Amino acid sequence: MPQSRLSITLVVDNEVADGLVAEHGFAAWIEAGEHRILFDTGQGSAFIPNCASLGIDLPRANALVLSHGHYDHTGGLPDFLARNHDAPLYFATGFEVIRYSCHPEKPPRDISIGEKVRNVLNELPEQRRIALDSPRYLYPGIGISGPIPRVTPFEDTGGPFFLDPDQQQPDLINDDMSMWFETTEGLLILTGCCHSGLVNTVQYIRQFTGIERVHGIIGGLHLLQASEERLQKTLRFLDDCAPELMVPCHCTGDESIKRIVQAFGTKRVQPGGAGRYFRPMPSTVEQNVAEPTRS
Repeated sequence: MPQSRLSITLVVDNEVADGLVAEHGFAAWIEAGEHRILFDTGQGSAFIPNCASLGIDLPRANALVLSHGHYDHTGGLPDFLARNHDAPLYFATGFEVIRYSCHPEKPPRDISIGEKVRNVLNELPEQRRIALDSPRYLYPGIGISGPIPRVTPFEDTGGPFFLDPDQQQPDLINDDMSMWFETTEGLLILTGCCHSGLVNTVQYIRQFTGIERVHGIIGGLHLLQASEERLQKTLRFLDDCAPELMVPCHCTGDESIKRIVQAFGTKRVQPGGAGRYFRPMPSTVEQNVAEPTRS
């Protein structure tokens, strides 16, 4: 896949460029040659306004990939389906389970896909609902990881996630998926929340593709509640695979982002935020210059 024909635009993120809507969520728009792919849809309120501001034509999308079944990645699905009547939806087995966030001293909170999202999914013809239990190439050089095995002992879901409000059944978020793009500079990996762990995710994609070189990583890394051990080992892993571009977004956590920037510098670690776009090129990465503002 020629690098000059690949671009990734951040549509929904916790931070935004001027004139866009911020929310706790994530979505990205991918253009790869003749293919248009939407990755996640945010909570819902920012999705359509930001698509309009960024000139994203949702009816042209050839596929929608949903990284996992949380409300802040799936809320815009009804709006997408109202505008796009053909694109298949890719998600992992277990995507539709009921799940909760159970923070100490707070009542349990349902963080599943919303009822409206569940209803529109159930109304879709079967051929548009594609549940994955293994990696798949969507197009040549573009893949979806499917569920990612948890191999590293220090990576976990990084939060108080349960399948029941009584906190008896931990939710490992096994439906977590990422995407990859094979460029001449190596793998460009796009994550939603990376609940599987960054090391697990990158290593699994490397193993499946046979490509060791990692050119870039863009998306949420869910290091918000990472232990010091996990953070240090993740930084060592990033040092070993030496990506030229890192764009930590959404759920990475401010302190973890600071540590990543301290370790690798602002030339390699670029800020996320809705409105930013990234285009891998033969020797560098071109991105827009709009600076995101905090929501």
